[in-house]
Amino acid sequence: MALACLVVLAGAVDPSKLPHYVNLDVLGLVYLMSIVTGYLEISGVAELVAARVSKLGGKQAVFWMLMASGGLSLLLENVSVVYLFAPVALKLAQRVGVDPVAVVVGVALSSDMAGSATMIGDPPAIITAGYLNLNFMDFIIYKGRPSMFFYTVAAMVAACMVVATLAARRATRAGGHSIKPNNEGNAVFAVDRVFLLEVTVFVIAKIVLLSIRDQIHIPLTLAALVAVGGITLTRILIHRDTRSVKEAISKHDIETPLFLAGVFVISGAFVETGLASQLANLLLSISGGDVRRLALLLIAVSVLASAVIYNTPYVAAMLPVVVELARNVGADPVMLAWALLIGATLGGTLTYIGAMGNYAAVRFLAARGYPVGFTKFASISVPFTLVSVLIGTILYIISWW
Repeated sequence: MALACLVVLAGAVDPSKLPHYVNLDVLGLVYLMSIVTGYLEISGVAELVAARVSKLGGKQAVFWMLMASGGLSLLLENVSVVYLFAPVALKLAQRVGVDPVAVVVGVALSSDMAGSATMIGDPPAIITAGYLNLNFMDFIIYKGRPSMFFYTVAAMVAACMVVATLAARRATRAGGHSIKPNNEGNAVFAVDRVFLLEVTVFVIAKIVLLSIRDQIHIPLTLAALVAVGGITLTRILIHRDTRSVKEAISKHDIETPLFLAGVFVISGAFVETGLASQLANLLLSISGGDVRRLALLLIAVSVLASAVIYNTPYVAAMLPVVVELARNVGADPVMLAWALLIGATLGGTLTYIGAMGNYAAVRFLAARGYPVGFTKFASISVPFTLVSVLIGTILYIISWW
């Protein structure tokens, strides 16, 4: 937020344009989902699911947990997926004796990168589809070529295997004390089945609303409010259970929305100052007009840019540039758009300031006694990103060369 204020004071962003760059609807969703997470934890959903999944064994359980979060992100925005899966991932890690940080961060990374596999999973994909007039099937097969779905999902599978291996090998610590796997996987839990059912019903309602919100035209915040309001009113009016309500609300996270507001402003400065256009001219000059070299450069630059700039405004700023570059080198704009999405989506997993889900996972862990610094995050994200970018780029080359 301090950097965002400096950017505005320096004149890099017109104050009148702040409402355009700071997406209050997204911030409202993030805040309300942190409360939904609180309900998920205290209702016993996380314990119950973790108990079932832990029976698969450490590495395998972690792998399928990450794949499940990535799979759901094909249809939902990544922040919701992180908040839904983080409590389960934490319980699972504690049960099977693997590194909780690696598992929860892995959930965020897999959900981040899966978004561009379809045109409805992530804002950059939606923006690209609208700008280039692409349909749902174009993200799977485009002009007879395997498309973003295959690049992304194959990369996600390989990267999830890497993180699952890292999580299983690392010494598990919490507050400086080693955690060993326990034998609770077969235990019977005294859960409030009615509470659990109510939470599940309203979370499913939220997921359905988010899945069809383009058809019924409702904001993200309203979909999350249905879940929070529904659970809260049910607990108070029917069960007179104010204790659970207070406990869930106490887990609210205001720091993540404030952080993201600052990131939105800084990303807006990237657009306003014309840096995107200058970057395009530089890429064209370095590539010498060769379309293949230009595509690889676009992937590499987008990976680095999305590590420090939120990828949605970056993609929005670069799409007109990509079309102009394609015209200059005589290429299909979609070819270069896929390169842009591969770099921007997979590059967003490199740091915890590159995607909303990453920081949400970091805040979730910190609030539960697992502080994650920049270096700790990078120790997980760098191998994940390197593997995913490598696999995605290889498949892209096979498709277009």
